[in-house]
Amino acid sequence: MPFEPTHLYITRPEQVKTPGTAILDNAERSRADAFKFPQDRELYIAAHLFMRRTLSKHAPIAPADWQFRTNAYGKPFIATPGYEHLQFNLSHTQGMIACAVSYAGTIGVDVEKHKPLTGLDALCRYALSPLEAHDVLSIRDPTRKEQRFFTYWTLKEAYIKARGMGLSIPLQEFTFTQDTKLEWRLHTETPESNPQEKWQFDTHIIGQHHLSVGIEKINARFISSLTFLYNSGSDNPIKIY
Repeated sequence: MPFEPTHLYITRPEQVKTPGTAILDNAERSRADAFKFPQDRELYIAAHLFMRRTLSKHAPIAPADWQFRTNAYGKPFIATPGYEHLQFNLSHTQGMIACAVSYAGTIGVDVEKHKPLTGLDALCRYALSPLEAHDVLSIRDPTRKEQRFFTYWTLKEAYIKARGMGLSIPLQEFTFTQDTKLEWRLHTETPESNPQEKWQFDTHIIGQHHLSVGIEKINARFISSLTFLYNSGSDNPIKIY
């Protein structure tokens, strides 16, 4: 298969046309019905409609016809015959939906809305490695300190989502640092050899939202053609690499 670029699409939930749940499958509809609050249900539906329509940009499959399965940890994979190689990941939060699609390798994406944090010291001890926590807590400006925390948090979420193992990967057992070129490097305490040579990461602050994406590189080759698409009524690509 020829090398294809990896794409990252984002949109605001209110821009997703949601004509009910007809194109969702039974599992998605059951999950949507389980939400207690209407706004959470509406966000979930919008995100999964957006995901299906996004995947249909990459294959001649109608949004309603995509089939999925999950691994033992609940990560979804494409089960549509002939398209099992297509990798994707979905994240959504108040005000933003992100869907990453890749032909190049395993991918994970996480988006979080910035909000004031209480008990940041405890959050750092729970969610970050000692080196990451020290980096966050050494920042004196409260806003920049919170921004740094969200950057690390979304990076870690993107990585564990890409791995498809959830929180069975202890958050304190891997660390992100930035090199002299401000590129993110992954360090692990597991037997995984040279993880920084296998993975590529990027982060963005988009208004009130923090977004990170992690991509497993094929043959240790950097993915230099990630396309960033912001849906504001039309899909206009903006190159970020």
